[in-house]
Amino acid sequence: SGTRTVGAPLLVHRRCSSPMFDVSNRIAYGNLMVQAKAPKPSAIRQCLGGSSWFDVRSTAQDKYSRAEGEKVLSLLRALRQQNVPPDIYVVTPFVAVQDGLRDLIVEARDLGAWLEDPRAWVKQRVGTVHTVQGREAEAVILVLGAPMEAQSGARNWAGMTPNLLNVAVTRAKEVVYVVGNRQLWAGAGIFSVLDDVL
Repeated sequence: SGTRTVGAPLLVHRRCSSPMFDVSNRIAYGNLMVQAKAPKPSAIRQCLGGSSWFDVRSTAQDKYSRAEGEKVLSLLRALRQQNVPPDIYVVTPFVAVQDGLRDLIVEARDLGAWLEDPRAWVKQRVGTVHTVQGREAEAVILVLGAPMEAQSGARNWAGMTPNLLNVAVTRAKEVVYVVGNRQLWAGAGIFSVLDDVL
């Protein structure tokens, strides 16, 4: 553990710290928050592993990358195979990515029984970051999109302020997964913090 003195000393318990807490603390709170919540057991984390960044290098139609969508499908299929309940949000900065992900998941017929009603599930669980503000799930998959070098304007817009990333990571109660071009997104403003933490 370490301490930081601003007025009264704040004790930070690093052993209990989660990536979601660390990112939010660094980008939005100047490292002044204290982690009070210890991690709980997570069937999703047990199946997919701890919080991590899945580096997908690909092309895009608009900002949507089919390869990133396929990675999301592989994660959902791994959960289905272990019969882990889908208490998860799939979020993105961009409407085009949201739409592509929704279509891909609905078309993946092997997820149908697990999701019960795939069309209803994607409307509730797949969206832009702002559509999930105020809600939480056991896990979040953050799908970045804009995977091409020429799309730096879109990435810089997303990384310009802490709001978008802070909302995305703090929707996850236990674990967060990032899908996208790590090299390009690590240079997009506050996403450098996400790169460092993961």
